[in-house]
Amino acid sequence: MKRMLFGIGLLLSGTTGFAGWGIAATQTVQPGARSTVLACCSPMDLAGLLVFAVIGAAGFVISMGEFRKKD
Repeated sequence: MKRMLFGIGLLLSGTTGFAGWGIAATQTVQPGARSTVLACCSPMDLAGLLVFAVIGAAGFVISMGEFRKKD
């Protein structure tokens, strides 16, 4: 149960961090200058997005592994 809560916490923090970083990256360019969110990102922004995506994916894997475990 502890590992499932840990995984859910990682999933939520990764998702929130990814969304927040993406929103912050879009605010650094003029409105309408770029057509996609990833086009607004510099290489450092992409690295930050990648970190949060990995955190979210790890949380998903941990929580689903605990969910499927039969005790």
